[in-house]
Amino acid sequence: MKRLFILLIVAFGLTASVALAAGGENGKSPAQFCKAELAKLGATDFKSLYAPTGSAANAFGKCVSKHAQAAKTNHTNAAKACKAEQAMPEADFRAAHDGKSFGELYGKNDSDRNAYGKCVSSKAKTANAQQEAKTLNAAKACKAERAPDRAAFVAKYGGKASNAFGKCVSSKSKTK
Repeated sequence: MKRLFILLIVAFGLTASVALAAGGENGKSPAQFCKAELAKLGATDFKSLYAPTGSAANAFGKCVSKHAQAAKTNHTNAAKACKAEQAMPEADFRAAHDGKSFGELYGKNDSDRNAYGKCVSSKAKTANAQQEAKTLNAAKACKAERAPDRAAFVAKYGGKASNAFGKCVSSKSKTK
């Protein structure tokens, strides 16, 4: 019984640390992005976007999963971009960034030793926000397109009413 209790505490601690790390310094957590999308899209469109044949809870879980994967990819890409900036010759970097060094541009403490971490978090946060804006703008455009003739909208985006909205948003968010 004691081992089970300790195991549960460790598992809870790991789960909590992973959940906090997902949001971290990159702004909103995936769950926060999904709550904002749910509020802006409405429950029906949110479900159509993430789980056309599943439940509302399933849609929220799929949304969180999608945003967590995107956040991880954005973080990886941001780290690569920051390493590339850090590796630039200082004269080139200063010329491209108003005479500031990498540490001066991104560093937020006295010695600018946190510049790399701040670079990664700012680039990842920006990428996450841009992806969220693309999704919401695409959803808004799809709602407007669907309003006048729902049958034509369904025919254009897949033939099934349950997944037409999701296909529309997916296609519009990739092209913008």
